[in-house]
Amino acid sequence: MSGRADAQDGVIASQLAILMPALLALLMLAVQFGLWAHATQLARAAADEAAYTAALPDSTLDTGRTAAAGLLAQAGHLTDIRIELTDDPASGLVVASVTGVAPQVVPGFRWSVAASAAATPERFIPQGQR
Repeated sequence: MSGRADAQDGVIASQLAILMPALLALLMLAVQFGLWAHATQLARAAADEAAYTAALPDSTLDTGRTAAAGLLAQAGHLTDIRIELTDDPASGLVVASVTGVAPQVVPGFRWSVAASAAATPERFIPQGQR
């Protein structure tokens, strides 16, 4: 009977050696997904900030770009950030696009994020022209 008990020695340790890395990988993937979701929200917020700031009276596209960069510098850890603003007179909109890469926890996972927002420029119209 003691021979049979000796055959089971170390089974739990070997099972844990196989199972724990898989559980750790699942946990890290969940964290990676959370960071990607947060980065997506930051890109949306930065695009909104850029578009709405550039649409203000007496504002420029550079002002909107600076506002988005300031928001990202304070709130996020995006890398490879690109902020593009265009003023389309045909549609009458200021369009902002923000792209970047989410923070990386799991090696080999490089998840990019992108967001865009549009705003109608605010223009002062004198009382007699309304």
